[in-house]
Amino acid sequence: MSRKVIKQVSLFFIFLFFLISLFACGSGEVSTYREQTPSTSSEPSETLDTTGSAPPASITWKSCYQNYECGVVEVPIDYQGPSLETIQIDLVRIPASTDPSLGPLLINFGGPGASGTEIVSMYGSLWEFAFPEFDVIGFDPRGVGKSAQVQCPFEPDNDQQSVFEEGEDLSELYKQAEEYAKACIEMSGDLARHIGTNNVARDMDRIREALSVDQITYLGYSYGTRIGAVYASLFPDHVRAMILDGPVSPTDHVSSFTPIQGQGFETAWSRFAQSCDNDRSCPLNQYGGAEEAFNIVDETLKVSNFLVDGGRELTRGEFMLGTASALYSPFTWPDLINGFVAMIENGDGSIHQELADQLAGRREDGSYDNSQAVLFLVNCADDPKRPSKEFIKEAVDEVADQLPHFGPAIRGDTGCAGLEESIDPLHIGQADLEIPALIIAMEGDPATPIAWGPGLVDSIGDAVLISSDGDGHGAFLTNSECVTEVVFRYLTELVVPRNGWSCEEP
Repeated sequence: MSRKVIKQVSLFFIFLFFLISLFACGSGEVSTYREQTPSTSSEPSETLDTTGSAPPASITWKSCYQNYECGVVEVPIDYQGPSLETIQIDLVRIPASTDPSLGPLLINFGGPGASGTEIVSMYGSLWEFAFPEFDVIGFDPRGVGKSAQVQCPFEPDNDQQSVFEEGEDLSELYKQAEEYAKACIEMSGDLARHIGTNNVARDMDRIREALSVDQITYLGYSYGTRIGAVYASLFPDHVRAMILDGPVSPTDHVSSFTPIQGQGFETAWSRFAQSCDNDRSCPLNQYGGAEEAFNIVDETLKVSNFLVDGGRELTRGEFMLGTASALYSPFTWPDLINGFVAMIENGDGSIHQELADQLAGRREDGSYDNSQAVLFLVNCADDPKRPSKEFIKEAVDEVADQLPHFGPAIRGDTGCAGLEESIDPLHIGQADLEIPALIIAMEGDPATPIAWGPGLVDSIGDAVLISSDGDGHGAFLTNSECVTEVVFRYLTELVVPRNGWSCEEP
């Protein structure tokens, strides 16, 4: 299959896994709008020392998924004491079909909370066609999937209130947040304290060591750009090439409480609404346009919930989460439109609840994966600050006031309340790379706004930023056609585009 055919096939095929599991981003409350908000530590600390008495890393590969290979690598749970307890990191490998190959290509699909082994194995044929020159390796970061897991109590079906108006008493919410944090620690054990991104990057280098190679190529989406930036800073000599798609600001972390990511969703909504309004065939025009349709549904949900197939109900918070979910890709804009029509015409919230369930990690049997636990614990492990409850309330209100559509969901943000200070906050520093990292941003990206791109470039140092005028979260092989050839040339030939290169979607 040619690169040109890959471009056409991938845009139809790959967006689905992005919606379902690439960005496991939020609980229906404010974390939806800051799924990838890292903290930063400008000075290296002694916790960045990965030396010690850990045994050499190794992997025993076994056949799986017919044509692929699965394995595990043992890593220290705490790199400050690598001779002590270890955990397993789960891997899947699709061997290169060319000889010689360009070595291993490690891929991370975001979150925090997305499973690399699941997505690589599920869409293996696509990776085979797209990257025949590489050993494509998906891995479940610590805490995720088949690797050692963290857990938190999570039953959103029993949560009837996840949106709040200005001035509401949130005392009970903070009490619940502290109880939740305590339960997370009790359920997850020592791993909860060592789940941060610094350790994920160190685990990646253990994988490299076990593969017996000097360098790896890395493709990271969304939160995966945070992992890549840390890896580049800690292990620059081991980077052959690095693509960071959907860049995360190194300074916009949980305790920052900035409106940037929320404004990304607001911008994405405006772009969707404008597209609908300009299309005479858009069904929402019969209600006065997309904006009026949003207002009709929102006002209705302030009074009562919508019924859903199977006996559930759609709450106002789930409506906002479902709307945000559909903004992750223009491929799901038709679902967003159909969801509004179903609610307005029939009082049926099924489509929007399905969209919300995809972000919340709800399975077909009604249970939930642990992506929300990973999201909470990783973001807070990366964040060095623990502001007071009073500070959080004031800061969150200020952010919510700037978000006309999603602000009520933001007001329930309690940050990292209930958790002790991080023992290993996020480290991002300058990286001296042989080949500059390639950072890709989209103008209409809701979850990682294009405004975050320059900050990541400045943080890494050796990096260039390219952009597309398109919509959706993630560009390469997902929501963009026009970046495809440039990125493939970088990936396979190490041809670095000029910083600031941009393109328009066809």
